[in-house]
Parts: sequence; structure tokens; C-alpha cells
Amino acid sequence: MLSAENLLQAHPLSATAERGEALARAVEAALGCAAACTACADGCLSEEDPARLSRAAAAAESCAAICAATASTLLRQSAHADREGLITLLQSCTSACLRCERECREHELMHDHCRLCVEATTACVEACERLIALL
Repeated sequence: MLSAENLLQAHPLSATAERGEALARAVEAALGCAAACTACADGCLSEEDPARLSRAAAAAESCAAICAATASTLLRQSAHADREGLITLLQSCTSACLRCERECREHELMHDHCRLCVEATTACVEACERLIALL
């Protein structure tokens, strides 16, 4: 299986070691978060009382879309010349993750999909913040 680190290192514009490691972690965290949020949104809408979980489902769907776009952009290292745009994207991803985390935390004890979503959003926030610090 390909890793984000392998894909990033194969690029002719690959980053320095420290930044490359943080970049790979951010890509993997964003991809994992997109998957967890997609599964969580579907889980929320499949529960017995989906109306009660509608805010969590909406937050998870938005977070999944932003995380997927973030991972895709981070993999395109030629886009990294726009430092301000990259930082804005990572901040948007962090914001979406924090919103989703807040919504899902209310339900994590009753629904495993929400618990896993909280874990994934937390990891994504940490990875994005680490990468922002290195840009």
C-alpha cells in the first residue's frame, strides 16, 4: 500500500525532512478524518432517531469534504508556493474538524461512529496545527 510519505517523497519538489514528515502526517490524518466523518454522517442518519443526530451528521459531512480537499491539495506540492492559501486551507480544515468534534462529542458515549469521528478529528487538528507551525 502506498503511503503519503512515499508519494510526497517521489515528487520532484519534495519538502525538507521535518516538513515532509509533518506534511505526510497531515495528509494521512486528513484522509483518515474524511473517511471517519463520512462513515459517521452515514451512521448518524441510519440511527433510530436521525433527527437527534442531524447537527452531528451535517458537521461530519462538511468536515469530510474539507478534509478530502485539504489532503488533495497537500499532495499537490506545486500548490505549496501559495503559503497564505495553504495556511488558510489548513485553518479551515482545523475549524471544520473542531466543529465536528464538538457535535460528535455529545454522542460519543452512545455511538461508536461518533467516538471514532472525535478521535479522527482530534488527530487531524493536531496534524494541521503542526504543519502550520512549520510553514
